[in-house]
Amino acid sequence: MPKTPDSCFRGNDELEDPKLANMPIFQYKAYTAAGKEAHGDIEAESFKGAGEALRKSGLFPKEILSPEKALEKAPFADIIKKGRSVSALELASFTRQLSTLLSSGSALFDALAVLSSEQENAEFAKAVVNVKESVAGGSSLARSLQAAPKIFPEMYVRTVEAGEASGSLDEALSRLADLLEARARVADKVSSALIYPAIMTGVGILVLFFLFIFVIPKITAIFDDMEQALPLITRVLVGVSWLVKTLWPLGAAIAAILWWLAPRYIKRPEAKAFFDRLVFKLPMINSLVIKFYMASFSRTLGSLLGSNVPILVSLDITKRVLNNAIFDPVISKSIKDVTEGHALSASLKSSGLFSGMLCHMIVTGEKSGELPGLLLKAAAVYEKEFDTGVERGLSLLEPVLILIMGAIVGFVVLAVLLPIFELNQAIR
Repeated sequence: MPKTPDSCFRGNDELEDPKLANMPIFQYKAYTAAGKEAHGDIEAESFKGAGEALRKSGLFPKEILSPEKALEKAPFADIIKKGRSVSALELASFTRQLSTLLSSGSALFDALAVLSSEQENAEFAKAVVNVKESVAGGSSLARSLQAAPKIFPEMYVRTVEAGEASGSLDEALSRLADLLEARARVADKVSSALIYPAIMTGVGILVLFFLFIFVIPKITAIFDDMEQALPLITRVLVGVSWLVKTLWPLGAAIAAILWWLAPRYIKRPEAKAFFDRLVFKLPMINSLVIKFYMASFSRTLGSLLGSNVPILVSLDITKRVLNNAIFDPVISKSIKDVTEGHALSASLKSSGLFSGMLCHMIVTGEKSGELPGLLLKAAAVYEKEFDTGVERGLSLLEPVLILIMGAIVGFVVLAVLLPIFELNQAIR
């Protein structure tokens, strides 16, 4: 495509009009005066503006695509769209970038326009474009975010709303980014810790399945010709091998049904409440789970209060973020107590669920007026303890899995070799 003097085109070093910076970016296809096809990107306020800019530069528009339409036609866009939800890390990155742009003096519409064109997730990019258009129509950012509740949860919207009301939107977004990054970090820590044990368990199950289906039946077939009785351990191995070889299709079908039913059952309130209470009763795991929820409670409540969200609203949102059958009634009681004029620290302490350290920091924060900051400090402490607990648990889990696999292999070897030894002794 020939170079044109029009400053609206991307790639020029200087702009004739500073107002054109950070405008929506349109993709176009056009013809030159000689009839050759040309294509590229152009910045303009609207479709009409993009068409006029192209004509001024000597191009005849064939097709002009808005940012969201251009993204839909991008290579692999359909693959990206399917099954791709917005992760906490993506939302945290967007929030951090938006906070940075606003704190540097960029207008909200310009910041959203820049970020909408940089999102790799098609679903997220479309949501940001819709938010940008809503803001351009005169709506507040908080109200614009409400149109995509699956991407921007109530906690996010409430924090933005409080930031807009107090005139410190960039600071509120910065706290939101801290919260989302911390949650993403914890989730990544847990998933990473479970990868190795899951792989070991999966490989061990496949190896045992292969042994019981193909190897052990051939080895134990030689015992059929023996006139002497087989040892108990060998009879158990032969019986287990027969069951696995005979009933594995039924077992696979049951496993598939359970795999399909389990997520749907867990979503039911009574099932979730049962598992929430069960986890708190498991030894060794319950202390780790408590630290996780302490960290989540402290960081969520601290971030909301630090963004000037009212304490009753903050507690209600925090309760829904935790979404735990053990913590829900305790936080609900705290909301009622605070409404009646009681201190939050006293209400939480009376439940016996929250640690003495956290209650003491809340007391100090209530007296000094630094409750949000102290809650965030407490969250950092609990997150560190949680990370340490996960690493320690993983270091114990690996040798336990190895011992279990070794015990199973030893059982198989002993069950196969024991009758052979007895046969040799009988022959002698």
